Amino acid sequence: MNILRVVLFLLLPFIAPAQTLRISNVNIYDGNGGQPYKGEVRISGDKIVAVGAKLAAEKGEAVHDGNGMALAPGFFDMHSHADRGILEQSHDNVVRQGITTVLVGQDGDSEYPLKDFFAKLDGKLQMNLASMAGHATLREQVMGKDLFRAATPEEIDKMFTLMHYEMQAGAMGLSTGLEYEEAHFATTDEVVKLAQMAAGHGGFYISHVRDEGNDVFKSFDEIIEIGKRAKLPVEITHIKLGTVPVWHLAAKKMPEYFARAAREGVDLKADVYPYTYWQSTLRVIVPDRDYYNKEKATAAIADTGGAERIHITQYAPEPDIAGLTLAQAAAKWKLSPVDAFMRYVKATAPDGDFKGADDDVIGESMSEDDLEWFAAQPRIMFCTDGELHGKHPRGAGSFPRALGYLVREKKVAPLEDVVRRMTSLPAAQLGLKDRGKITVGFKADLVLFDPATIIDKATMENPEVPPVGMMGVMVNGKWVVDEGKVTGMKPGVVLKRQKLEEQKAASEQ
Repeated sequence: MNILRVVLFLLLPFIAPAQTLRISNVNIYDGNGGQPYKGEVRISGDKIVAVGAKLAAEKGEAVHDGNGMALAPGFFDMHSHADRGILEQSHDNVVRQGITTVLVGQDGDSEYPLKDFFAKLDGKLQMNLASMAGHATLREQVMGKDLFRAATPEEIDKMFTLMHYEMQAGAMGLSTGLEYEEAHFATTDEVVKLAQMAAGHGGFYISHVRDEGNDVFKSFDEIIEIGKRAKLPVEITHIKLGTVPVWHLAAKKMPEYFARAAREGVDLKADVYPYTYWQSTLRVIVPDRDYYNKEKATAAIADTGGAERIHITQYAPEPDIAGLTLAQAAAKWKLSPVDAFMRYVKATAPDGDFKGADDDVIGESMSEDDLEWFAAQPRIMFCTDGELHGKHPRGAGSFPRALGYLVREKKVAPLEDVVRRMTSLPAAQLGLKDRGKITVGFKADLVLFDPATIIDKATMENPEVPPVGMMGVMVNGKWVVDEGKVTGMKPGVVLKRQKLEEQKAASEQ
């Protein structure tokens, strides 16, 4: 025994054990979907080390009285734009909702290369972060700005190679935004090829589908086809029926889509945010890009609910237009709504160099009954589709709204099942074996909330008002929200897709 070992041996009796934290007096929703139970949870470092009805106190242990609140695993935001400004902006609006993990790289737009992006985040995150590899990002790496066309076989092969490197870096799979210009002209074959690379690494496919309006069901056909041909799980992100002609069809038509996917061997899931209004560019309401066809533009405005239901939140050519509806902007410009639409699009649409003026609108064009149907389904998870400091209230209120408005007030589904779809179901989708449940050995990502009072407070007028009823949020064993207050701690980590050989080894244990 050398001198160093002797010294360590002699010091062992005097080294104090790591202090534990016991969260007591809580109703535990463990993420499995079962009934809650009264109990206690012990945490040591970043892990849960004991769960029980009554845990014997340990020497020097800190105790956090949960005051009878609900304790659940930390929530997963399955579609987040928190990567925009993540190193410069606070993450308070994320963690105040109980979100402990965000999935970024959405709509086909991811940071590139992911390896470099991930390296910048160490010690900078209030929550955990995982990322998809963006299809449009890969297109731009290979095709430059010449994106308004289908890729050639040679270009697809190059993207396929880049997709391999992004999966090796830890991407969770492939994301697309097929409704947007950067990817709209991609063929299904192009997407299938890249999805096959994601499948080869044990990943999944998530899509902002080609059309969320009149042709939405054709888009759902395509995502099932991609899943079938590429042999990987698929997820319809921020699922919606976003135009008036397809309102009220969720309960009638969607069960067959899930049933058909199952028959064809496709693992189909979705995620949803709990609002009946979306946020995007104004151009998306004319999916075939024939913006200056007056008949089509007129129909698109009507299908979206009318010009008075389209709210302009950003319009770089004339910043003072922000805050007006399209109807009000038309009146200001002394134009008809359709002529105002065409003026707006002409001033903001990308040119040959793929540059366009910044614009943003919020459209009120979904029906409440469709939203409630989606929120009740066992295979549909939850998301914000929000930025860190965006103009849509979903970025600050989605998860409290789901728990308060949809669960408590509308009673769309039992709380324990909604918690499951915010926790263990998305953790499984991401291939994470140690998060999403309250059980021994899992990471201590936890939320403490009051089911009787939790609710969102953010509005279109004031989109960053904090929710109420979220009392505590823990990420990797550290409180990022305590007694309803953000602590400023940054214990979040980057979560990477487990390599396929590691997945197989784990499944065999």
